[in-house]
Amino acid sequence: MRSAFEIQIAPHPRKDDWYVARYQSGFLSATYSVEFANSITGAVALHHFVEMLKSRYPHGQVTFMLPANAAHHPVAAVQEALSMQRTR
Repeated sequence: MRSAFEIQIAPHPRKDDWYVARYQSGFLSATYSVEFANSITGAVALHHFVEMLKSRYPHGQVTFMLPANAAHHPVAAVQEALSMQRTR
């Protein structure tokens, strides 16, 4: 079983300066997602989404992470969410 999963982030198809973060679970045949604005509140929503996914595996067997380029991601909300993760 993989132990690390990267959250996929893509532009929202109908809202300008909004994005969609997704995690697809093959095991459950389900997709978890959150839509967020490119703002500080969007960064908080994205951070909470990642934390919600992490809560499904409380003993740390699986980690969920923002994209590998999150520190330099073109979406400011992604960079902010990454900085929130690092404060813990």
